[in-house]
Amino acid sequence: MTYGQIKQAASFFRPALLLEGIIGRRARLIISDILSMSAVLFAMPALIYFLAILFPTLFSTLGNFPTLASLLPRLVGIFFIIASLWLVFFAIQAFFNSYYYKAFDAILKEQGIAGNEPMSFEVAALLSGTDESDITGSFLQSLSLQFMLLRLGIDKTTVKDFLKNRKDKLTAATFNLSSLDNQFGITFVDVALALFRQDKEFSDFLFAQSIQEKDFLAAAEWVSRGERRRKKKERWWSRDALGRIEGIGTDWAYGGAYILDRYTKGQYSKILFDDEPGNTYLKDELEELETILARSEEANALVVGESGGSPMDLVRHLGEIIYEGTVLPALAHKRIIVLDANKLVATNGEKTRFENELIRIFEESIQAGNIILVFDDLPSFMTSASALGSEVLSLMDPYLPSDRIQVIALSDKDRFHRMLETNGMITTRFEVVLVKDPDESVTIRLLQDEATSIESREKIFFSYQSILAIANAAERYFTEGVMPDKAIDLLVELVPKLKLSKTRFVTKESVLSLVEKKTGIPTGEVKTVEKEKLLNLEAFLHKRVIGQNEAVTAIANAMRRARSGVGSPNRPMGSFLFLGPTGVGKTETTKALAEALFGNESKVIRLDMSEYKSADALDKLIGSFSSGKPGVLASALRENPYGVLLLDEFEKTTKEVMDLFLQVLDEGVFSDMSGKKINARNLIIIATSNAGANLIWDAMRSGKNIMSLKDEIVDGIIKSGAYRPELLNRFDGVILFHPIEGENLRQVAAVMLERFRARLRERGIDLEINDAMIDYLMKFGSDPKFGARPMNRAIQDIIEQKVANKIIKGEIKPGQKFSLEAGDLV
Repeated sequence: MTYGQIKQAASFFRPALLLEGIIGRRARLIISDILSMSAVLFAMPALIYFLAILFPTLFSTLGNFPTLASLLPRLVGIFFIIASLWLVFFAIQAFFNSYYYKAFDAILKEQGIAGNEPMSFEVAALLSGTDESDITGSFLQSLSLQFMLLRLGIDKTTVKDFLKNRKDKLTAATFNLSSLDNQFGITFVDVALALFRQDKEFSDFLFAQSIQEKDFLAAAEWVSRGERRRKKKERWWSRDALGRIEGIGTDWAYGGAYILDRYTKGQYSKILFDDEPGNTYLKDELEELETILARSEEANALVVGESGGSPMDLVRHLGEIIYEGTVLPALAHKRIIVLDANKLVATNGEKTRFENELIRIFEESIQAGNIILVFDDLPSFMTSASALGSEVLSLMDPYLPSDRIQVIALSDKDRFHRMLETNGMITTRFEVVLVKDPDESVTIRLLQDEATSIESREKIFFSYQSILAIANAAERYFTEGVMPDKAIDLLVELVPKLKLSKTRFVTKESVLSLVEKKTGIPTGEVKTVEKEKLLNLEAFLHKRVIGQNEAVTAIANAMRRARSGVGSPNRPMGSFLFLGPTGVGKTETTKALAEALFGNESKVIRLDMSEYKSADALDKLIGSFSSGKPGVLASALRENPYGVLLLDEFEKTTKEVMDLFLQVLDEGVFSDMSGKKINARNLIIIATSNAGANLIWDAMRSGKNIMSLKDEIVDGIIKSGAYRPELLNRFDGVILFHPIEGENLRQVAAVMLERFRARLRERGIDLEINDAMIDYLMKFGSDPKFGARPMNRAIQDIIEQKVANKIIKGEIKPGQKFSLEAGDLV
């Protein structure tokens, strides 16, 4: 639609807009409230006056109060004046409401609502005061746009600066609008989207504030949804609102369920989800569940999804539509009761008592005739009953075909496949409903709704970026739970901390700061100290790693990419395969990296992969369901989700374990024995290997540069069968370590001696390192095949032993400085 067509369509709302221009809606409501209270106040003397006329004998004592008697008629007159004014304002407001609630998304359709209106009232009001020579400037003066920009973290001052300094203006001649949803005409979201797409200078301004189109659109939808919710709450006379008032005696046609009430976790029959345009969360699954439960027989459903989230959400959603009265007729007036299975088993801790009580519950439910019975964790209930010697499904089976009861059983995906999928009774009596995992948009929407509720209670204002940060942080940094539950839990958990820090406007930075304190994982912008570490990472690593320039540079570059955020958030922070002979610094580089980035070598989780080459290697790592023994890797990452994972001698493990790490390197997650997700996205994964060591040695002996032969060496490793190409391609880098020789070996000797010196200084003894000690190590602690490892043994066996002997003899005392000469080392 062109601007002219838009204005023509908006003329439909002209009477209400004229009224709004004369006296605004807010002012009318205030005046109406004042008149209402005044009318109530003056109604009392008016009532006394009329009662005195109707029953003069009862009010004969009024003659004793001549002043009051003469005042009453005047008070009655004032009452009628006020009542008349209130009626006038009521009529004016009713006239205004007939336009104001047009294009309103009512669930129960009614005349004059959500018809074929070309646009919403808010859009018409926005257009009514528009300067045709400056569309953007006019729109940005509106309260709705200003509130939306505040949601995006942009204050009025920033907007004023933009309007003051811009060069081009969007005019009516080039502005046009179209509706994203033809059901409700042009909405506030359509206006916001058109503004973003048609005013390039405005979109560039937003981009400079780190706001993209999807962010702008999401904020507009959040504001629009809040406006719809406010309208819905105000419109108490709507069919939606009146329809939610429970009818008198709706349960009289059904029996009671008194035994069942003792074991219930609750009834789900209240509004827990907002059924609004664009909310498609669980719509398909809800329709499928409705259809199953409305059958004339065997109307039972098994809802399968991630544990802790979506299956119960679907049950709540069903309770909502039953409460609203929009459910299929066969399910009208049904009561959804969630059975507390744990309480049932614990209270009746003996087989016969338990079975009798469960049978009584089913018989009572069938007698009542309006019960939808929910088992919120069927596998656990079966296991608990089995411990008593009872077979739950056999007890339930006679009642499941009945048309007077519906049963909903819930299960997570893992136990469904292991315990229920192959059970003939389950497949016969239950229809399976698979609940798909919610996507990011669903999580964001639910977080926004929760944040809006928190804002009204706590006087805290959430920006859109803060909501996005909470969703991303919950997914990336917290392993327990499923989305969107753990994101909502994180939001609720942050509120007291925000109040404690006196944060009223919640930004992305304030969220990430609190997440960093909670997890210990650096998030958000790179701070000064961390920036220095990252920019000078090569120099820090070279303090401990001698030579290996190519390896150190590749690792440092990968770490800077990961921390800057340009890398994939769904993979580990970094992943490397270190190839080279033994003793060349592969493990030392790993420790140096842990110290540089995490402050301590203890952040290295080391797994000797030679211990995982048996048939049960995978079970050892992720856990065994049959034995119930947890996995080493799964447990380690739950306890330490942030650090360096070192897979030593990676080539020695099994194909199944390599397949596991193929998934970890690609997706950053894996499942343990129980099907729970383990997060590896906050790890640097380093696999070390001696594969290809012979090829590297051959190249060195031939005087060739091994870096120029990297492709040939990697191809040789693949041909040998040590690694598959798809696994090698998952690593961020395959790093070659060359043998340590000559001057590099002398530097290694000096570094090792410095470490020994540091240990002695802790005891108050200072060892002066000299060339004689280094020469000795070069002569007796050097073996090209084993790199620097023999040198470390030479320090332990000779130098440390000499010093130990001198300390015991009393030749070296605390506070003393000494050195070892060539003669001392013989």
